Amino acid sequence: MSRFERWMQSFLRVLFRFDIILHILVAILLIALVLSMAFYTVTHFRVYSPKMVLSVIDDVMLMLIILELLWPVLRFLRKEPFSLSPFIYVGIISGVRRILSIEAAASIEHARDYYQLAEIGVSVGVVLVLAITLLLYEKSRKDSAFDDE
Repeated sequence: MSRFERWMQSFLRVLFRFDIILHILVAILLIALVLSMAFYTVTHFRVYSPKMVLSVIDDVMLMLIILELLWPVLRFLRKEPFSLSPFIYVGIISGVRRILSIEAAASIEHARDYYQLAEIGVSVGVVLVLAITLLLYEKSRKDSAFDDE
């Protein structure tokens, strides 16, 4: 083995360790973000009102999205195979979050227009497509795992 090859191997080991450190840092930051959002949501829930309930639901859905983004990082750190499922879940949760916020805002304002209905329709379509995608993706993973046995 040449001197250059040994140097390249040690350089790659340093890069892999740096990558792991960065993934750990990202995981810690995501958890800290969710905890700070939870603290903010709890401390700012003072008066019960429909707008406040809407704000709490919106914050909780955002916390779920952030927690779903934590899963790929944890899978990487545990050296598990990559999965698209957390990203599809993020899309589904985001779509549901948008539907809920539009519907709640329309209920509070007692007004509904064509654009709100169109946006709800598009969001429902996106959620439906993502749910079917998730179903097919999980089925294909199970089938390929069955074929491997």
